[in-house]
Amino acid sequence: MTGHTALEYIGEYVVTEAKSLLSSTNMDIQQISNELNFPSQSVFGKYFKRVTDMSPKEYRKRTSLF
Repeated sequence: MTGHTALEYIGEYVVTEAKSLLSSTNMDIQQISNELNFPSQSVFGKYFKRVTDMSPKEYRKRTSLF
């Protein structure tokens, strides 16, 4: 009905949650990777960069409240 698959909704949620954790907590990137159930920080970083065109570290630097 919406034209989106369940996988697309899950991916959107994961990226939204990652962005929230990166910008509003002081959790390190490894902790965020674990929290979002990625098998490694490297996989998380590659996924995040593919979706957002920036690394988790770059995103945090641009948006962090800390």
